Order: sequence, then C-alpha cells, then structure tokens
Amino acid sequence: MTTAHRTDLLVPLAAGDGAPTLLLHPAGGGVGPYLGLAAELAARGPVHAVRAAGLLPGERPDDDLPTMVERYAALVDRPPALLLGWSMGGVLAWELAARFAERGARPAVVLVDSTADPEPGDDRLREQVVASAGFAPTEDARERVAAVTDAHLGAMSRHRVRSRYDGPALLVRCPDNTDTRWPSLARDLRTRHLACGHFEVFDPEHLATLVTHVKEFLDG
Repeated sequence: MTTAHRTDLLVPLAAGDGAPTLLLHPAGGGVGPYLGLAAELAARGPVHAVRAAGLLPGERPDDDLPTMVERYAALVDRPPALLLGWSMGGVLAWELAARFAERGARPAVVLVDSTADPEPGDDRLREQVVASAGFAPTEDARERVAAVTDAHLGAMSRHRVRSRYDGPALLVRCPDNTDTRWPSLARDLRTRHLACGHFEVFDPEHLATLVTHVKEFLDG
C-alpha cells in the first residue's frame, strides 16, 4: 500500500480570483456532493476540496482524525478564507481552523449538519455514507469507498472535539441533529436550519437554502 501524495488529495473545483475556499470531505471520502455548492461559491474566489486518501488504487485510508488534520493542514501554503465541511467534513474544518488559528489566521468556518459528539454508526448509516460518496463505476471502486467509510466512521467514533475556536462560524443544522456542544467550543457561532434530512442537504430543493445561509454568513 502507498500513501497518497499532497497533490493527489487537493482537488480544484473552481478557478477565480479572491478569497479561497477549502471544502473538506465527509466520511465517504469523495468531494462529488460539493460540486453544486462549489459553483455557487466560485464567484468569491477559487474553490478547492480535499478528498480522502484510500479512494485510488494502492492508497491506504486514514483511520485517525488527528492524522487527517495534520495531513490536510500541509496541503495549503496559506490558510483559506473559508473552511466548509458536511458531516465529518465539518469536524475536519473545525479542527483545521483551530490549527490555522495557531498561525494567527481566523478563517470563517461552516459546519453543515456536523456533530461534535458523533454516535457510533450502524449498518444503515454505513450504507447511506457509501451511497452519498458519489460516482464509483466499478466493484473495486465501491470496495475502496466502503473501506474509506469504515475507516472514517471508526475515526469519528473515537474522536471528541475539544478544540475551541474564536473565529466566525456557522452551523447549518438539520432537524435530527441534536448536538449541543458547538456553542461551548465557539465564541462567534451562528446557527441556521435546513428542513431536510442529513443526506438531502445537497439536493437541488435544499441547496438553494444552504447557499443562502452561507452567503448571508459571509456577507454579515
């Protein structure tokens, strides 16, 4: 097995001038769910996403969240203006923001239906995560997505967010998200809501609301 190279994990989604955005992958590891959102954010500047190691042949998936944070912090030469992540991606965004704050940066953070204290997953959750990961045209690709999902769900079950962050943050919450710890970790946290399930946030009928929440947060 090999380790993914830096340039393999950082995926350009939209070019442009201005404030850069970095999107962090959810537990399935892919960045396909972010394509519609990236198109909306491109007017503000370049948009990159971080995919997970393990999705390409020969790569080893990460099974420890601090290891992922360490790896991803090294992907960019300077902190982006916005860190955004859905589900586990939100936790990665938060931990990266706390890491960048040590360098004196205060990027905006958007947590899309993320939880600071995730509950252990079950088989149904695993199946939903694998299905949401995006295009996997072959059986080998589906097996790699499943392996990445297993590694990430295990990593999340062992991780408790303890990092505090004083920069601007937005939590976009779905009705089933009952996590109450984010306010205790943030000094400047706003909360908005989506009237949909966790795996529906990027559906066209809900994406527009998500985009509105994000843009209002950034313009506020």
